[in-house]
Amino acid sequence: MSYDTEHVRNAGDGPARITGLPTFTALLTNPDLADLYTQVRQEAGVTAPELIEEANVSKKTVYDYLHRLEQAGLVVETDADGTGATSRYEAAAFELALTIRGIEVSVTPELVAVIARAKEYPVITRVCDDNGVVAFALAHDLIKAHSEGELTIRQIAELTDLSTGTVYDLVEAVYAIHDLGDDAEEPTTYSPADVANDELSLESTDE
Repeated sequence: MSYDTEHVRNAGDGPARITGLPTFTALLTNPDLADLYTQVRQEAGVTAPELIEEANVSKKTVYDYLHRLEQAGLVVETDADGTGATSRYEAAAFELALTIRGIEVSVTPELVAVIARAKEYPVITRVCDDNGVVAFALAHDLIKAHSEGELTIRQIAELTDLSTGTVYDLVEAVYAIHDLGDDAEEPTTYSPADVANDELSLESTDE
C-alpha cells in the first residue's frame, strides 16, 4: 500500500507550522497520548493539574506528554490571567491528507479522538495492529460517509479489505465515540449475520 504524505497543513488557528512528526505519529499509536491531546482539545484552557485529575497515567507522564505535544506544535501553553501563575493549554487543529488507492484519507483530531478510546473499544487496536493506522484512517472516513447514508457495511469492507464483522464492530465504536446516527433518518446498518444471509439469498436467486 502506497500513499502520499506531501503535506501536513494546519486547519484554523494555531501555530505557523506543525513540527515533530514522531510525536504526531505517536498520537495515532499511543491511546494515552491521544487521550491527553483530545482532553486539551475538548477543554480549551485546561490546566495541567486538571488534566492530571482525569488522566490514567502518572503526573510525570502527563507533564512529559504536554511537553512533547508543545514541542510538536500540537498544543500551546497560554497565560490566562497575564500573571504567569496558571498555565493553561489549548490544542492546535491539524489535518494530514493521505491518498490511498486514489482515495483521499484525512488524519484529523477527530481520528485521534477515536484512537484515544482504543482501550474501551478493542476493535480499534485490532484494526490498527493488523491493518495499519492508514487503513484505519480510511475506515474512519468511510464510516463517516456511512453515517450520512452514502455507503453500506459491505462497501466499507470491500474498500478497506476488512471483514464485514470487523467493520460492523468498528462502525458501532465510531458511532458511539462521535455520537453519530442520532438524526431522524439513520443509515441502514447490517450485522455480520444480516450480510451472510443476504449473500445466501443472492446465491439462491442466481441458481
